[in-house]
Amino acid sequence: MGLFRIFSGKSPEAHEEKGDECFRNAAYGEARIEFEKALNKIKTRYPEKSHLSDRIAQKHQKASEALAQNHVENARDLAEAGDTREAAEFYELAMGLTENAATREKIQQGLSGLVRGKKEMRRHAEQQYSDSAAEPDLSGRPGQFDTDEADMFAVLCHALPEEIAEEYRSYGDAFVRGYTALNQGDFSTAVTELSAAMAQNPEKPLIVLELATACLHAEQHDRARQLLETCLEQSPGEIRAYQLLCELFWENGQYSEAWKLLAASPEEIQESRDMQMLMGETFFQAGDMEKAMGMFQACADAHGEDEIVSRALAKTLEASGHVTEARDAYARIMNECVSCQQRIDPFIKRRFAELSFQSGETSTKLLDLFFSLVQEDPDNRGGYYQRIGRLYEKQGESDQAARYLELAGQMRQQA
Repeated sequence: MGLFRIFSGKSPEAHEEKGDECFRNAAYGEARIEFEKALNKIKTRYPEKSHLSDRIAQKHQKASEALAQNHVENARDLAEAGDTREAAEFYELAMGLTENAATREKIQQGLSGLVRGKKEMRRHAEQQYSDSAAEPDLSGRPGQFDTDEADMFAVLCHALPEEIAEEYRSYGDAFVRGYTALNQGDFSTAVTELSAAMAQNPEKPLIVLELATACLHAEQHDRARQLLETCLEQSPGEIRAYQLLCELFWENGQYSEAWKLLAASPEEIQESRDMQMLMGETFFQAGDMEKAMGMFQACADAHGEDEIVSRALAKTLEASGHVTEARDAYARIMNECVSCQQRIDPFIKRRFAELSFQSGETSTKLLDLFFSLVQEDPDNRGGYYQRIGRLYEKQGESDQAARYLELAGQMRQQA
């Protein structure tokens, strides 16, 4: 199938009709996508049909609400079966779809129920409170769970492998606060709280890794390096410590230090997928694209070419100036996402569109892609308007070209 198989030349009415059919068949997700396509086509290609927008928008919202209800039902079934991680994911998906206040309240209740419904978690929280009441709270805050933090921490744990999640739940209140702060971008609080958690739980490498991550973000590089080197002394096979140390070395341009570190790693992990990717990325960061490509390809040959490896290969081809090959690599990632019914990352779309433009492509399909990016990635819409204007220019539509180039100019002035 061709590179542009993900794009459609249908009219808004055709998408609406397809959406209606999907809705009748209870395929609410597909219906929602079709209504989105219809609305996007009206905004970008058929402004004279704006009278259809209200009707289709109502259908889109109706499909979203129906899909949200399906997700809530699935979440309840999974929760009853004991699969709280998947249940939490379905609740979060539903929350992102619904605008109904009653439904959102039910979702929040269900999500909170996952946090408080497990007897083990409740007993653990009570024990932590009892223990902390006899000890000074190192953060200067009450030694108990804050409800919002506990809920957020539970959601974060649901995204982790279960054995790691269980470890994290055992580390106490300071870790709950620090880990939550780290994931919310409050790095100063994260350093303080995770330091307290490490003092309360000595020789726990997972806490060291989270604290080192917080220190990196807080620009405390010396402390981060010390923590990570100590972690590797205790656990020489901890790949995440190698990854964090390499990030620190890359940021400071210390590529020889990165290579020294990787060369000293245990032989049993050097051929692992993660370590091969780390070696390839170190070549990439150091500007040696040929060796980076060789290492990424070796990783693909040994462990299979998943999306992470494909992205690495694509970006290396692009950095090497191989425009056509890079464009085709991004297209393969997009097509794979479509085959698996996954949302395409706007970054991948953007790189594919940009490289297509650079290679001289001027088709209406590329124009449609840039229009879709305006909706999906509004932070970069000024650049998309500029490309849209240039494409119209090359197609001989001077009025449309002037319109979008003017919009691009306005966006630059606002920035």
